[in-house]
Amino acid sequence: MSTVALVRHPDRPRAEELAAAVRAWLVDHGHTAIDEVAGADLVVSIGGDGTMLRATDLATREGTPVLGVNVGQLGYLTEVDPADWTTALQAWADGRASVVERMVLSVRVERDGAAGAPPDDAPTPLPDGSFLALNEVVVEKTPVGRMVRLSVDLDREFFATYAADGMIVATPTGSTAYALSARGPIVDPAHKALVLTPVAPHMLFDRALVLTPSTEVRLEVQGDRPAVVAIDGRSIGELAVGEAVVATASATPARLLTFGDRNFHGILKAKFGLEDR
Repeated sequence: MSTVALVRHPDRPRAEELAAAVRAWLVDHGHTAIDEVAGADLVVSIGGDGTMLRATDLATREGTPVLGVNVGQLGYLTEVDPADWTTALQAWADGRASVVERMVLSVRVERDGAAGAPPDDAPTPLPDGSFLALNEVVVEKTPVGRMVRLSVDLDREFFATYAADGMIVATPTGSTAYALSARGPIVDPAHKALVLTPVAPHMLFDRALVLTPSTEVRLEVQGDRPAVVAIDGRSIGELAVGEAVVATASATPARLLTFGDRNFHGILKAKFGLEDR
């Protein structure tokens, strides 16, 4: 039998109720349910996309697949709705589930000095100091600030300096997250690519770039204003002028459980309310 880790949304009663039901089902079927991801054969995320991102961050470090159960709103990343979780777990237990790999980012922050304490909900760095991102890394203006100036290097060669509210480096999975609201392209998550998208650019060149996954993107803060950095929606702090973020594809993919009855085009139509003509 298997060991299954449960990661739930901390503030939704429905997620807590569902986690208790999943735990009971697992025990009744001879599995072990735990709260720590290390040592698990499967991670079950119970919440919305934010919970799924946190669960995937933890699971990717261990090479463990993730099943997402949606008790949020959009639930773009999650695989099943609350009514279907028993069917999904039984299919997994019977060996009828598949695992798809999704490209994630490896993100490194270059700071000159002490950065101060990170926010309470900041992601935990890997032993080498880098971070993983399933969706994106964002460098943008501070909440009370005006636009920032960001110098962009591609593979250690200067490309351009952007005056904008921010810049997003997204994966194909993240192309339907923040990058979408900034009018970036929608990319099938089966692809491997980096999507570089400016947020509200104050310049003539305002297009997103789709780059090869091996590209190293470096965003350095210029001018006289600091910026803030967020990875998959969680802040990791402020960058001073001259400090930077470097992102490229990680050698380690995320592993998501799927059941073969959903496809990217169908999910896109359902989540965005696209009607048949």
